[in-house]
Amino acid sequence: MPLEFAHQHNGKFADPGPWKHPEARPLDLTSPLGLESLPGQRFTKVKRTSFGLNLMVVGESGLGKTTFMNTLFNTDLKEEILPRNPQSTQTVQIQPSYYELEEDGVTLNLCVVDTPGFGDELNREHNLTPIMEYIDTQFEEYMTAERHPGFRKAIPDTRIHAVLYFIPPNGHGLKELDAKALQTLSRKVNVIPIIAKGDTMTSEEKTSFKATLLRDLEEHDIKTFPTAYPEEVDGAEELLQHIPFSVIGSDSIAFVGGRNVRCRTYRWGVVEVENTEHSDFVYLRELLMSACLDDLVETTHTVHYHRHRANALRALGRPVSILECDDTYESQIEGTKQMNKQEMERKEEEIRQMFVIKVKEKEVALREREEKLNAKKAEMIAELEQYRAMIEAEQREVEELAQLSQLSRNGTLSKSSSKLFKAK
Repeated sequence: MPLEFAHQHNGKFADPGPWKHPEARPLDLTSPLGLESLPGQRFTKVKRTSFGLNLMVVGESGLGKTTFMNTLFNTDLKEEILPRNPQSTQTVQIQPSYYELEEDGVTLNLCVVDTPGFGDELNREHNLTPIMEYIDTQFEEYMTAERHPGFRKAIPDTRIHAVLYFIPPNGHGLKELDAKALQTLSRKVNVIPIIAKGDTMTSEEKTSFKATLLRDLEEHDIKTFPTAYPEEVDGAEELLQHIPFSVIGSDSIAFVGGRNVRCRTYRWGVVEVENTEHSDFVYLRELLMSACLDDLVETTHTVHYHRHRANALRALGRPVSILECDDTYESQIEGTKQMNKQEMERKEEEIRQMFVIKVKEKEVALREREEKLNAKKAEMIAELEQYRAMIEAEQREVEELAQLSQLSRNGTLSKSSSKLFKAK
C-alpha cells in the first residue's frame, strides 16, 4: 500500500487490492449539486446510441416463423424466409438480414438470422453443424476485434443474442432432433423455446403440452432464457410462468370489438394474436423488447462469450486464473476455497483410509510373524526337551557304567587280598 494512501486515510482502511476503491465515507450536502440530473444525462447519451439485437430463428418448415417475425416487429421483415421447396435444400442455409427500426427517437439495429432447411432432410444428423459454425464464427470475429489495435471504441456486435426455437405443436413432447438441437444451442446462446401455431390446440392441451415440454427440458438439462439466468436478468419474474411461450402469428388485421387487431379468422371465430387468453405473444414480446433486451445482450457477453473465450485461451495452454481485479473475484475465490476444502477433506479421508488399511495389513503381518515365532519357539522347546531327555539318558548310562566299574574294581581287590593271606 502506498505511503500517501496510508497517510491520507490514517490507516483506517485496508488495501482494497488492485483496481478497487476503498470504502467511501458518506457525507451530507449543505446545498443541492444537481446530482439528480445525472441519470437524465446518461439516458440522453444512451438514447443517441442505437441498440443492437441479433436474433436467430430455428425450426422446421411450415411452423409460421416468417409470419411470426413480421407480427413481432409490426412490420414486413420478409415476404418469404423459407425456400418454397424445402426438399430441394441439401444443407441448412444461414441467411442474416439487417433492419433498422425507430420508435420515439430510439433506434434498434435488428439482425434476423434465418436457417432455412433445418429439419427438412431425411438425414438430420448434420443439420445443426452450419448453425453452430456460424455462432462460433461470430464469437471468433468479436474476439479478434478485441485484440486488434484498430478498435478503440465499440466493436460491431454480430454475436447471436437469442435463438427463437420453434417447436411443433404435436402434444407429445420434444422430438429427438429438437432435444439434441436445444441441448447444443443452450451451451452457446440464449435459447427461448416457442410453441408454434398455438391456435391449433385448446387451452387444456396447451397447458398439458407446456408441462410436458418443461419436464423434457429438465430431463435433457436444457437451459433456457431467462429461467437459467436468474442473476443476470431483472424484472422478468412474472414472465417465467408462461415459458415455453405458445404464440400465434398473423399478417391479417381485422376490426374486432371496436378496434383493429392482428388476428386469424376461422369459420368458428377469431383468434387474436395479442389476446392473452388466446396466445402468449404479448408476454414474449414484452420479454424480448421491454424487459430483457439489454439482459440478452449482457448475458451473451458475460456468460456465453466469456465461456467461449476462456475455452479458446485454455486450448492454447493458458491455465485457469482468478484475478483480484475481476468483478466476480469474491464469489470465485469463495467457490475455489470451498472446492479446495472439499478436495482437502477428500484427500484426508483417502489418507485416513489408506492409513487404516496399512495398519491392518501391518497388524496381520505382525500377527502372522508372531504365530510363526510362537511355532518356532514351541518347536525349539520340544527339541530342547528332547535333547535334555537324551542327555539325562546318557548321564544315567554314564553313572551306571561308573558304578559297574567301581564294583568291578572292588571285586578285584578282594581276590588279591585273599591270595596274600593264604600264602602267609
